[in-house]
Amino acid sequence: MSPTALEHVRQLATTIGPRGTGTDGERSGAEYAAARLSELGLTPTTAPFPAPVSGWRPFAIAAATAIATTLLTIAGGRAGAWTGAALLLVATVSVFLEMYFRPNPLRLLLPRVESRNVHATVEAAGTPDQRLVLVAHVDTHRTPWAFTTQGRLALFRASTSVGVAAFVLGTFAFAWVAVADPLSGRAWLAALLPVYAWVLLLTLQPDFTPYTTGANDNASGVAAVLELAQRLRAQPLDRTAVTVLISGAEEVGSYGAQAFLREYRKELVDASVISVDNVGGAGSGPCWTTVEGMVLPLRPDPSLLAHARAVAQERPELGGYERPYTTLHTDASCFMAGGVPSLSFVGLTPHGVIPDWHTVHDTFDRVDAEALRRTTDFVEALLRRIDRG
Repeated sequence: MSPTALEHVRQLATTIGPRGTGTDGERSGAEYAAARLSELGLTPTTAPFPAPVSGWRPFAIAAATAIATTLLTIAGGRAGAWTGAALLLVATVSVFLEMYFRPNPLRLLLPRVESRNVHATVEAAGTPDQRLVLVAHVDTHRTPWAFTTQGRLALFRASTSVGVAAFVLGTFAFAWVAVADPLSGRAWLAALLPVYAWVLLLTLQPDFTPYTTGANDNASGVAAVLELAQRLRAQPLDRTAVTVLISGAEEVGSYGAQAFLREYRKELVDASVISVDNVGGAGSGPCWTTVEGMVLPLRPDPSLLAHARAVAQERPELGGYERPYTTLHTDASCFMAGGVPSLSFVGLTPHGVIPDWHTVHDTFDRVDAEALRRTTDFVEALLRRIDRG
């Protein structure tokens, strides 16, 4: 790996620093990526789009709705039960839709900011007969309490499943109050209140924390993608055009990936996507995911998965392996949900941990240059194997 990749990480994480969605830092990160692509002789396009200020807010609104409607129904019985059932049903469906990158009513309640994507295409050496999108997000996350230790992160994972189940059960409990047994139905609603309160606390707290400098998440991914763009410019693929996408607003729900998917849906009909995220953590990678999605599973394209496994056998010195990833999402999750064949590289250690993830410790001095180099080399080998067919 050339020193250029580490310099990209340093510039993004140290010189620019935190890059929260819609902030000046995110804008500077996108401008940095556009400038580097221009230096390679490419013609980058910068595409602004609206994004929410928080990826946590929809879930906090849903939890607050559940608490308010539950208290009103417990106090009022059948009179407000149908209203409570309807509101909680809308909130529950919205939560599922938000987790899988679909428009939903909760989005109407979210303040918006302007984010942006930067993309440019490295053309094939010959006549292209396939297209591939190589994506890494430039924005950074906040530093929630739930991510400060592995124990708290495990609690967060469990809370996600329990919270979703509570929303579903609560909807049925409201209906039970309305049509059958107000007393037992209200008891069920009361029993669910602590779960809603816990979800509300977990999803409100992050928005009061600072943004990370995002050296691993995801200056490392941007650095790998820019490095790969440089390599592909020097030695293009024979028959594959590669679009480099530096996305914005991934940390609030992959809104940059959603915007790109909407705008270029026709061009992506026969395309594949590879996402590079968190690939500079100590002791990690190259690691690709076998499943994503917080509740319902999203799976990588079988052909891309087979290619990755073949590269791992052909290049054992790179140490590639695979792991499931179901805590949050990647930009690849968005493309998977949109029906685009995709594969995601996430720097999970062999024990399933992302080093320094969403914490104040995600700084340049903790980036593992060797992990970054191996993942970059692995993805390049994967691209060239896909190109050979």
